Amino acid sequence: MENIEEQRSKLLKSYDLLDTNPEIEFDNITFLASTLCDTPISTITLLDENRQWFKSKIGVANDESPREYSFCSLAIGKSSETIVIEKVMEDNDFKKVGRLNGLTNEGFYAGVPIKDKDTGITLGALCVIDYVNKKLSDKQITSLEILAEQTSKLFELRKKFKSLAQNNEYLLLRYSELEKFAHVISHDMKSPLNNIISLIRIIKDNSVDMLNSGNEEYFNLIEECSIQLKKYIDGILNFYKTDSVDLNKKDEIVINDLIEEVKSLLDIKSNVKINFSNDYDVIKMNKYALIQILLNLVSNGIKYNDKEFSEININFKSNSNQYILQVSDNGIGIKPENFKEIYESFKILNIKDRYGNFGSGIGLSTVKKIVDKLGSIQVASEINKGTTFTIYLNK
Repeated sequence: MENIEEQRSKLLKSYDLLDTNPEIEFDNITFLASTLCDTPISTITLLDENRQWFKSKIGVANDESPREYSFCSLAIGKSSETIVIEKVMEDNDFKKVGRLNGLTNEGFYAGVPIKDKDTGITLGALCVIDYVNKKLSDKQITSLEILAEQTSKLFELRKKFKSLAQNNEYLLLRYSELEKFAHVISHDMKSPLNNIISLIRIIKDNSVDMLNSGNEEYFNLIEECSIQLKKYIDGILNFYKTDSVDLNKKDEIVINDLIEEVKSLLDIKSNVKINFSNDYDVIKMNKYALIQILLNLVSNGIKYNDKEFSEININFKSNSNQYILQVSDNGIGIKPENFKEIYESFKILNIKDRYGNFGSGIGLSTVKKIVDKLGSIQVASEINKGTTFTIYLNK
């Protein structure tokens, strides 16, 4: 079974405090302790197996000293509560340590234990020291105890921060591995999948007279599933690509040209009308980000539309700090209770588009991922009348 010194040493390592640089939060505490008690020396002292080390110090030259020189080591060995020695050189236990620290006839020491919250084990002490005999008032002792409690809380926050940092580092590593895996798998699947889709179409075209209705239905199903899988792959590639693109890099974009590029990428049919208006001709924004936002919102407005003619309205406005992009459609709309769900990756609302296909659940999550880095997004919708996305992009 571990003794108290071994337990203390292990706890101190878990806090990652020993031999760290000075920090203003701790230096403020020793300054207040020295000022409140009117002493030339104040320290936050930590005790490992062989030494005392000062996380913060006033009136002490060295960062550490052997345990036999430590008033705090002697104090926490005697009691787990506050100790005040008004006349150090008249105390049988403390005068030996006093001599080692250069005291002769007079001296004063007061120390409040700093404890680990979970185990109650004393890690060290907040102490004040003087070269002359001294008496502290009850208010001064209470103030020291409050400062020691604050020191303990700072230690605990540091420990939690260390744990969070380690977890965050692990999660970032796992995310990076997942991103690489998703990219490699998606990229490697894309080429053979395109070949499958092309071969199915060739077989159907060359065997039109030989296929019975049942076989043709099977081929159509294979083609439909392959196209759906290709959409997933394209969505995954775009989703992860946003992590490798510097979205803060701004391009000078002519809005008319941007809209025409989006139209060409979407292959707009004759039953789709896209209107746009703008309060300015040029926007300074990341082009990749804008195209991804518009491609996903406009294509959704077209696909999830039960009207004979789909109508999409794109409006560029601005205020002093932000560009405001609105994309509206006359589609089927979104229920208010689904507003939060639509941005979740791979979340499908069990709604087929006008072509009879389910969505991938990636498009709007990609939009949200981009917008979160550049501004914010809002949605308003009415069932059977349409949806409007309003996006605020920081200039």
